Amino acid sequence: MNNEFENHYVLADMLLELEIALRECGVWECDQPSLEALASVEPFCIDTMDFSQWLRFVMIERFKSILEAGATLPTRCQISPMATEAFKLYSHGHVSKIVKVIDNIDDHLNRQNQD
Repeated sequence: MNNEFENHYVLADMLLELEIALRECGVWECDQPSLEALASVEPFCIDTMDFSQWLRFVMIERFKSILEAGATLPTRCQISPMATEAFKLYSHGHVSKIVKVIDNIDDHLNRQNQD
């Protein structure tokens, strides 16, 4: 199996881990953002939606589309600092798992740049 396909499978597993962590924390069941909210040009759509909405409806969906198309994965990813900031006020124990999975996604995608 070539390295690119392996990287796709690893990312797919990480996205599933992220979904599970979001569900366990109770933030997966967020409202579907409007088309206008999804059209935001701000980083993380910070002006139109909560970070958990962005994760579910933007980031995860974009990565799924990339995986389904077999397209090249991004080689730079810096989502973890935003996740740390966005979830810092949550007292739920699963928040640290969300941040850890996002750390792993960042590391996985950034490591490709070094290969």
